[in-house]
Amino acid sequence: MTSTSEGVVQALNLQALNIDSHDDLAEYAKRPDFGRQGKMIHVFANMFQVKIGQRGMTIHHYDIVIEPVDRTVETRRRTDESPRNLNRALSWQIWKQVVRDAPPGPVKQALEEAAYDQQKSFYTPRKIPLTSGRVQIEVVLADDPSQEVDRRRRFEITIQLAREIDMNTIIDYCKGLDSSAASKTMSAMGKAAVNTLLRQDLNDRFTAKGAGGRRFFGLDGAAQISNAGLILKGFLQSFMTCQAGFPAVQLDTAYGPFFRGGPLIAVVAEILGGRGDGGTQGGSPFSGRGGDRGGRGGGLRGRGGAPFGAGHHVPPLDALDDKAINRLNILLKHAKFEVTHRRTNQVFTVQGFTKADATTLSFNVEGRNGAPDKMTTVQKYYRDQYNLTITRPRLPLVKYGNSKVVPMEFVKLRDFNAIPFTSVTPDQTAEMIRIAAKPPPQRQSEIMGWRRTIDYSALPKLKAWGLSIEDQMMKIPARVLPPPIVSYGGGKQLRPNRGAWNVGAVKFVKPGKPLRSWAVCNFDGNCSPAKIEEFVNYFTGILRQTGCPVENVRPPIVKGETNNVKTCLQQACRQAYSSDKEDPQLIVVIVPLKDLKFYSVVKRICTTELKRPVVSQIMQSSKITSTRGIDQYCGNMSMKVHAKLGGITHQVLVPQALDKTTMMIGADVTHPPQGEYIQPSIAVSIAAINGENNSFAPAIRLQTGRQEMIEDLKQMVKSHLVIFEKNMRAKPQKIIMFRDGVSEGQYGQCAEIERGRILDACRELDARYRPKVTFVICAKRHNMRFFATSEQDKDRTGNLPPGTCVDTHVTHPYAFDFYLQAHAGLQGTARPTHYVVVSDENGFTADKMQYLCNALSYTYARSARAVSIVPVAYYADIIAGKARDFIYKDENDTASIVSTASGSLGREYAAFETNKLRDRLETDSIFSHVAWYM
Repeated sequence: MTSTSEGVVQALNLQALNIDSHDDLAEYAKRPDFGRQGKMIHVFANMFQVKIGQRGMTIHHYDIVIEPVDRTVETRRRTDESPRNLNRALSWQIWKQVVRDAPPGPVKQALEEAAYDQQKSFYTPRKIPLTSGRVQIEVVLADDPSQEVDRRRRFEITIQLAREIDMNTIIDYCKGLDSSAASKTMSAMGKAAVNTLLRQDLNDRFTAKGAGGRRFFGLDGAAQISNAGLILKGFLQSFMTCQAGFPAVQLDTAYGPFFRGGPLIAVVAEILGGRGDGGTQGGSPFSGRGGDRGGRGGGLRGRGGAPFGAGHHVPPLDALDDKAINRLNILLKHAKFEVTHRRTNQVFTVQGFTKADATTLSFNVEGRNGAPDKMTTVQKYYRDQYNLTITRPRLPLVKYGNSKVVPMEFVKLRDFNAIPFTSVTPDQTAEMIRIAAKPPPQRQSEIMGWRRTIDYSALPKLKAWGLSIEDQMMKIPARVLPPPIVSYGGGKQLRPNRGAWNVGAVKFVKPGKPLRSWAVCNFDGNCSPAKIEEFVNYFTGILRQTGCPVENVRPPIVKGETNNVKTCLQQACRQAYSSDKEDPQLIVVIVPLKDLKFYSVVKRICTTELKRPVVSQIMQSSKITSTRGIDQYCGNMSMKVHAKLGGITHQVLVPQALDKTTMMIGADVTHPPQGEYIQPSIAVSIAAINGENNSFAPAIRLQTGRQEMIEDLKQMVKSHLVIFEKNMRAKPQKIIMFRDGVSEGQYGQCAEIERGRILDACRELDARYRPKVTFVICAKRHNMRFFATSEQDKDRTGNLPPGTCVDTHVTHPYAFDFYLQAHAGLQGTARPTHYVVVSDENGFTADKMQYLCNALSYTYARSARAVSIVPVAYYADIIAGKARDFIYKDENDTASIVSTASGSLGREYAAFETNKLRDRLETDSIFSHVAWYM
C-alpha cells in the first residue's frame, strides 16, 4: 500500500473512532514555499491562540458504555431510542449524575475534570485506577425528583482506558517538528479531546446544533421569519492546529433557521399557509414570491374546506391533503416534541404523519381482568382513556416511538427544531441574509462579544488541563495580490480597480453564432407588444455594439399564459423556427418581477421538456420598460446572451501558469432534498474545450444519493479529453482540477479517488498517455474570516481589498493551502475561498498558484467584476444548481419513484438513470456548444 493510500485508510480509521479526523492533508501535497507577491498588510483572523502550559501533559481517553440495568423497562419507556444508542440529552443527564454520585477519591477527581462527548468517550488529565482493566458504576436517574423511588431508572456505566494522548504533540505538529503519520494521528486525537473539553460548559448554557457539535444557539435575540420560522443567533467554536506554531480556537458568529416552538397545530398552520409562504391558488404565479422548494399555497383547508394562499389570515386546521402531509413528513421528521394530554417530562421524536385520521385509524387494545381484546379508534381511545375529546379528528396523527401515534392537538413542539437545509424557502433565505449579513466591523464586534460571553478564563476544567486561551484575535500577515489585465476585442485592455472594471464601449473577445432564430415569450399582460418591440430594437443594438452579431432584429413575440407555460414556450419555438427555418437558438422570456419558482419552471421546460433543449433568457418587464438603469441592465444581459450564443466576452492571459497544453476542469456534486426516498445526487464536471481555457463544455451525471465522490468521473473526463483533442489536435499534457463542494474531512479521500479516475480515463484513451495532474479543492464552507487592522486597508463596505491572500499562521502546518478573497465584498463580511492543493505534479509554487487563482477570478463570463472562486468551479456549481430544477421537480412528488433499491442502514434509494441529462443535453449540436447555464 502506498503512503497516500495509508493516509486515506488512517483518516477513515480516525473517523471510526469518532474523533476530529479533519486533518487528512499531512500525507498529501506539502507546501512548496510561501507566497511573496503583493502588497504586505496585516489582518485580524477570528482565531484565538491557545497555550498549553504544562510540558509533558497527558490526557487519558476512556471509553464509556451506558446501559440500563432493566433493559426491558428502559426500552419500553424510551421507545424513541435504542438502549445501546442513548440520545445525547439523556446521556448528558446520566453523565452528570455519575460525576455527582462518584465516591470521593481519585475516580471522582478524574471525572470532575473530565470532558464527555455525550456518546462513547471522555477525556481527563487524571488517570483512573482500574481493577481488571475497567470500572463499573451504577447510577439512579429520576425523571422528576418528586417521583417515588420505584419510578427511577438505573443505569450501569462501564469505563475502560482507550489510549493516552500526549498534548505536546499538538505543539510539535504546529511548529513543523514532526509530520509523521503517528504525529498526525496523535494531533487529531488531541484536537478531539480539546474540542470536547471546550463544549462542556456550553452544553448547559446553549443548544448545540450542527457542525459536529461545534455550533451553539440560544433564544436571546431570535428573529421571527415566515412560515413559522425563527432565526436564532449563536456561535461556532473549533480548536484547530495552525502553521503559526501553536493551536488556536476559531470563533465565528452563527445564524440558523429553526421552527418556533409551541402547539403543533398553530405551527403547521403557519408553515403551510402563513405569511411569506408564496404562491396563491388559481392566480398568477407572480402574485407572491413562490419558492422552488416549498412555501406553496394550498394543501391546507379551513373549516369551509377551501384552500388559501399567502398573506391570508390563518384559520384553524380541520384537515390536510396528501400533499400537505408529505410536506410535513419532510419538514418535521425527527422534530422533538412534548405531549400535553398526560403528565410527563419525556421528550419524543416525530417519525412522521399518518394519512389516516383519529376517526379511521384503529388498533387492538388488550382486555383487562380477563376481558377480551377489542379494536378501537384513536378518537374513542382518547375519550375512554383520558376523558378527552379530540376537537380536530380529521387531522393526521403524529407517529412516534414504536408504532405509536398522538393527535396533533396534544403535541407541543420544543424549541431548537432546525428547518431542513434543503427545505428553506427563498423568502426565508432572503430574510436570513438580511439578518445575518453583518458588515465586518459589526461581525468582528459580535465575535468578540461571544468571546467575552464564553469567558474561557472562568472555566475550571481548562485550568486543570493546563490550557489558556487569549482574549484577542490573532494579528497575522496578509498580502494583496495585484489584479490582472482584462482583455477585450480589438486588443483593448482594462485594469480592474477594487475588483471591478467599467466595460464602456468595448467589443467582446470572440463572437458566437449570429443570432437568427429566436423569439420573445411575454408573460406580463401589462407589458405591451409595442414596449417589447422598442426594447428588442434597443437591446439588439447593444448586442451589435459589443460584437455579438444579430441577423434577425424583429423576432416574433408570443403571448404567454402562466397556466399553460409549456404550450406557450412550444409556440415560441415554432415561431422562431418559422421565421428562419432554423432550430431556435434563444427564447427570451419576459416576466413582471423576480419569481424563483416560475424561473425554475421555465428553465426546466426549456431544457428538458421541449422537443430538444433550447437556450432561454429571462428578463423582467420592470427593467426593460424603465429608462432608469437600462444601459447597465442591457450591458449585463448582453454578456449573458453573448455567452449563450457561444461567444467569449473577455479573457485574462496567465501564460506563466496556463499554456495551450493545459486543460482546466471544474467539478461539483449537489445532493437531494430530504424525502421519503433518497433521490440521486447530481455530479457535474466542466472542462476547457481549447488551450486558451476560455470556453467550456459540461458533463452531467446522476449517481447514488448522498455520494460525494463522482462515480462516473472516468467517462466524464474521457468525453472532455476527446473534445479538447478534437479542437486542439492534441491531448492536454497538463490537467488542473478545481473541485468544489467537498467537506473538510474528505479532502484527501476525494483527491485520491477522483485523481485516480482522471488517470484511468487517460489510460483508456491511450495506454501511453499520462498527463501531469494538479488537484485543487476550492472550499467555501468554512468559518475563517479576516478583518482589517487599519482604515487604509478597508474598502467602502469595511471589507478587505480584493486580492487579499493569507498563506501563513492560520493555514495548515504542512499542507499546500491558502485563503484568497479575490472579490470585493458587497454585502456582509466577505468570505475568502480556501484553496487546498491536495495533489500537484505540475510544480506550482505558492506565488504561481495564488496568482493563477486570483487572475482566473476575473474571467467569469457574465460579469465585469471578480468573483469569489475560480469560474470553472463556479460554473460547475451553477450547473449543479440548475440541474436540481430538472431532477428534483417537487419535494412532495413521490409518484416519480418507480422502484427502489436497498441502501445502507435500511435506507431506500430511488431508481434513476445515470445518463438521463447527458443523453438530453450533451448530444444536442446547438445546446452543447454554448454556455446555456449562464
